[in-house]
Amino acid sequence: MRLVDTHCHLDYIAREGADIKTVMADAESVGVCWLVNPSVTPDKFDDVLHMTEQFENVYAAVAVHPTDVQDCASGVFENEIQTMLNHPKVIALGETGLDYYHDTTHVDLQHHFFRLFLKMGRERDLPVIIHDREAHEDVHRLVSEFPGVHGIMHCFSGDTAFAQRMIEKGFLISFAGNLTFKNAHNLHEAARDIPLEHILIETDSPFLSPMPYRGKPNEPARVRFVGEKIAELKNMPVETVAEATTENALKVFKLPC
Repeated sequence: MRLVDTHCHLDYIAREGADIKTVMADAESVGVCWLVNPSVTPDKFDDVLHMTEQFENVYAAVAVHPTDVQDCASGVFENEIQTMLNHPKVIALGETGLDYYHDTTHVDLQHHFFRLFLKMGRERDLPVIIHDREAHEDVHRLVSEFPGVHGIMHCFSGDTAFAQRMIEKGFLISFAGNLTFKNAHNLHEAARDIPLEHILIETDSPFLSPMPYRGKPNEPARVRFVGEKIAELKNMPVETVAEATTENALKVFKLPC
């Protein structure tokens, strides 16, 4: 069984003191063949790229998390991003987006940088990994300003109707460990309703550890629990979910088979 963790922060895991080689070995032991490590803050870009050079099956995305955009100077920063997009293992823009749960002070700045990354994604024909926290309508509105852009709704938190609207815009829906939580009824319904060809799985590790590890530091090996939950909700073999989500990831990220 082949799996792809389409969103994990290996650099965070390493900084928290875990043995990253053991973490990678554990992931490979359950079939995780590829991992995508998105950047969060500008000062950690080198750490993200280092992970791709340390492990053959790790790829990177570059952008800035919406709650960190206040640390960016637009002109110089854009040139830095454009340079990093030439790295052979940078395969996406991310993570970017809007977060109205943690930060309503810099909304205009969030919009500015989100538009910047959407523009880059369209120009480079790279997928854009979107972080969306309590900002569904504005995410959809800003994405609509860039026809032809495509990507991933990371750690999806909406309902079936919103998922369908983003699918129509060219986005895949990625489920994380919170899908396994008992009270995640909207996510359960969405995972049942969304066709498998539009679904990805991820861990967002070291965050959002799935049941039965909720509350503990997450790691890429636990992406299988997300796949198992989707299989349960859809009443199908987990192998079917694994193969479909892996093929989806290989296609959207243009990963080598």
